Amino acid sequence: MRLSKSDFKTARDCPAKLYYKKMGYPSSLKDDPYLAFLADGGYMVETMAKLLYPGGVEMGNWSNPEKAFAETVERIDAGNTALFEPTVIHRDYLARVDILVREGNVLKLIEVKSSSVHTADTDRTNPFRGKRGGITSGWRPYLEDVTFQAHVLSLAFPGYTIRPYLCLVDKACRANENTTLNRFILSRDTDGDSWAPEVTYKGDVSALIDDNLLAILDVSEEVEELLPGVIVESERFARSLTGEHVERIPGELSAGCKGCEYRLDTETGEKNGFRECWGNFAETSPHLLDLYRIDQVGGRNHNFVEEMISRGSTSLLDIPGDRLSGAAAERQLQQIDCQASGTEWIDPALPQQMRELPGPFHFIDFEASRLAIPYHEGMRPYELAAFQWSCHTLADFNAPVLHKEWLNSVEAFPNFAFARSLRECIGDEGTVFIYSHFEITTLRDIRRQMDDYNEADEALAEWLDWMTDPGNPRIVDLLPLAKDHYVHPKMKGSLSIKYLLPAVWLHNPSLREMEVFSEYVGHDNDGNLLNPYDVLPALPIGGEEEAVREGTGAMRAYQEMMFGLSSQYPKRKEALRKLLLQYCKLDTAAMVMIWRHWLDGGLS
Repeated sequence: MRLSKSDFKTARDCPAKLYYKKMGYPSSLKDDPYLAFLADGGYMVETMAKLLYPGGVEMGNWSNPEKAFAETVERIDAGNTALFEPTVIHRDYLARVDILVREGNVLKLIEVKSSSVHTADTDRTNPFRGKRGGITSGWRPYLEDVTFQAHVLSLAFPGYTIRPYLCLVDKACRANENTTLNRFILSRDTDGDSWAPEVTYKGDVSALIDDNLLAILDVSEEVEELLPGVIVESERFARSLTGEHVERIPGELSAGCKGCEYRLDTETGEKNGFRECWGNFAETSPHLLDLYRIDQVGGRNHNFVEEMISRGSTSLLDIPGDRLSGAAAERQLQQIDCQASGTEWIDPALPQQMRELPGPFHFIDFEASRLAIPYHEGMRPYELAAFQWSCHTLADFNAPVLHKEWLNSVEAFPNFAFARSLRECIGDEGTVFIYSHFEITTLRDIRRQMDDYNEADEALAEWLDWMTDPGNPRIVDLLPLAKDHYVHPKMKGSLSIKYLLPAVWLHNPSLREMEVFSEYVGHDNDGNLLNPYDVLPALPIGGEEEAVREGTGAMRAYQEMMFGLSSQYPKRKEALRKLLLQYCKLDTAAMVMIWRHWLDGGLS
C-alpha cells in the first residue's frame, strides 16, 4: 500500500485520517456537493492547461500502477515529450503528475489547481509569500503537494533536474470566446467505474494557446524550502502503510475535530473514524464540540478539548463557566443553559427592536456564482455572476406576505439586470432584511462592475452606493441578531439559517398553521415533521429525480440550465428553473418565519 500525493495531503491535515482513508471508512466528503462542484471546475481548468501542450499524451492504466509507471519510464526515455497524468513510483511512494514535460535533461512538473492568483498585483512580487517573506499558510498545502511530487519524481528519475510549477487561474485575465464555460462540456459515464468526468473542449485550440486564463509559476524556491520537512513526514506516513497491518497514527484531539469528515452518525458496529479517535468520549450528548466557537475557549495556544478530556468529560454541560471569556462567552453560557433546560432563549428586547423598524418589510436572498472559468466573455476568473433573487414583502406587521422573484434566462452577463429588477421590487422605502453579509457584498461587487464595464446608469449607481453604505439603517442583518439575541438547543452552536429555521419551525406550530407556509409542511414515513428544506419536491430531469436544497445545488442547477446539456431540452430547462425558484423562495420564506417567531417573543 503506497503513499500517494492525495494520501500525503490527507495525512498532513490529520495523520489519523490517512488510516481511515486507506481503510475505506465512511466520510462526508464522498457526497459533499460543494466539493463535487469545485472538482468539476478543476477538471475544466486542467483541460485548459493540457490544451497548452499540443501533442501531449494522456496516460492510463491507473488500476495497474506498475504497468503505468513502466509506460512513463518508456515515454521519458524516448525523448522530449509532454505527458498527462503519468504515474511515478519509487518504493513506497506513488504520484500521478498532472502534466510532466521532458525538455532535454529537465523534467517540468506542472501541478494544475483551480485556485487563483492575480499576476497584475503590483503589491505582491510573490503570491505565495507574506510580507515577511515566509510561505503563507493558505498556499502551504498546495506547495507541499508539489514538493511531495517533486521528491518522488527525483527518486524515480535521479538523472534529471526537476523543475516544479504551479499552474493557476489568473484573475488578471478576461475570458474571450474560447475561454468561457460553454466551451467545456462535462459528461459522465454512469455505467463505468470512473468518478472523474470527461471534459470535451469545443473552441479554437490555437487561439486558446495564445490567450488563456492561466499562469504557470515556477515554485522551485518554495519546494526547496519545504523539501526537508516533506521528506520527514513522507517517511513517517509511508511507514504506517507498509507493515503487516496498516497503522493508525493518532491525531491530536482538538476543536478542529468539530468539522471532521469522519464525524458521522453511524450504527453501532459500523466503521466510524471519529468514534475510534475519541473512544468513549465520542458519544457524549450534547458534545462539547457543539459549543459555539469552541475554538476560542482557553485562548489561541491552549487545547481546551484536551483539558476537558483530562477532567474526564466531553459533555457541553460540564464546561466550567469560569473558563469562558471574551466576545463569545455570553452566547456560550446561554447555549449551555438552553442545552441543560431543553428550551430556547430569546432576548426580551428583540421583539421590541423588531417592532420599531419601519415597513414595508422586504426579505431578500440572492443566488450567485464565482467560477474559475467564467460564464461570459469579458468576465475575469472568479468574478461574481448574480443570477437570481427572491423577495418576500409585508406592507406592515399584519399584512399578507407577498412574493416576487427574478431568475436570469438569457445567455448574457446578468448582474446589471439583476440589480435593476431588485431596485424595482424593493425601491427606497422600508426595511430590508438579509441573512449574513452576502447580499451586501454582492451589491458592492455589482457597483464596482458598473465602473469596470462602463455601465452608464447614474440612478442605479447612486442606489447601489446608498444600499451598500455601512451606515444605511434600512439594511437589517438577521444573523448578528441571532448571534446576540437568540439561542435554541437544536442549533448546536451554529448560526447557519439551515440550523436556525428547523429549530424555529419544529417548535412553533403557529408558523405551520399559516396558509402562506403550508407548502412546507411535510412528514416522513414515521410521521415526524420534516425540515422545510427536505419538503422541497424533486423533479424528473433526464430520467432522474433531481432536487435543489442548498446553495451549491442552486449553482449547479443554473449552470446546467443555461450552459449544460439541459439547455438544449426545453422540458429539462423548465424543470431546473422550477427547482431554482422553489429553493430561493424558501430561503426568504425562512427569514419571514424567523422574523415572525422573534416578533411574537418566541415560544409561549
